[in-house]
Amino acid sequence: MPILKILLIAVVTTLLATPLSLAKASNLPEQLLNMPITLTSGEIVTLKQYQGHKPVYLKFWATWCEPCREQMPHFEQITQQYGDDLMVIAINLGINDDLAAVRKIQNEFNLSMPMAIDSSGDLAQAFRLLGTPYHLLFDKQMNLVHLGHEDDSVLDNKIALISREKPLDLLADDAITETAELLTLNLNDNKPHALFFTATWCDWYLKDTRSAVSQQCIAAQQSVNQFAQQFKNIAWQGIISRLWTGEAELSRYVKKYQIKHPIAIDASNNLFHQYTVKELPSLVIVKNGKVLFKTADFSDQKSLIKQLSLL
Repeated sequence: MPILKILLIAVVTTLLATPLSLAKASNLPEQLLNMPITLTSGEIVTLKQYQGHKPVYLKFWATWCEPCREQMPHFEQITQQYGDDLMVIAINLGINDDLAAVRKIQNEFNLSMPMAIDSSGDLAQAFRLLGTPYHLLFDKQMNLVHLGHEDDSVLDNKIALISREKPLDLLADDAITETAELLTLNLNDNKPHALFFTATWCDWYLKDTRSAVSQQCIAAQQSVNQFAQQFKNIAWQGIISRLWTGEAELSRYVKKYQIKHPIAIDASNNLFHQYTVKELPSLVIVKNGKVLFKTADFSDQKSLIKQLSLL
């Protein structure tokens, strides 16, 4: 048999014997592989350090997210069953949440996996979070093999396979690449701009789990409606969280509160991230790109009116 044919057979045989999920290096960009994940223990980890050693399962969640709470027993079960062969990390959104709230949930469900709080919003932005719960599964080479919101049999099967280093189909290289257009505003026109950050669901979805926040979301939108009419020297802009929200939800929200000022969904989350908005609702006053004032407290109307009167 000619030597060239022998070599070709050997190469083909090797490729066929190589599991798909192990056939190449990570399909993630280096920036994402090296993204620091700061655990509540103080330890900083990255996906890069587990590459070639252990698969990773990331789950984004919030204490006020009911499906997240419902999934916690399953989440802990996965940790107990596969913890030796799979790095499990829970990432709290850090939106209307703090360490005390996270600890409470940890104690309630006896959670043992490492925990992180995305206080800067960098992780949610990097992994293109669109809603919680949010599951991301990476194989041993840090290829993305699963993305979803359910703790279903599909996720379970993939975790079982990946923990035994069985081959899995890879998701597209751009599965968590941001595709939405940036929400751009002209904030350098020598005019004060009031950016009101809120969500179409914070008034009703948080009614039971965060009643005070729910009431503030209602009161804040009503106040902004009034302020937009009272302070016409300020350019008012409503900025809606992209979480669980599309144009239909926005349309209902505008109608519900009879909003007259400009309002738009921050589909790429660039403004929420740029201004590190971690509490809903929030008001940020900017002029020529510079932040003049920022608050998430709408309870003292007199103080707010005084602040706005100075602009």
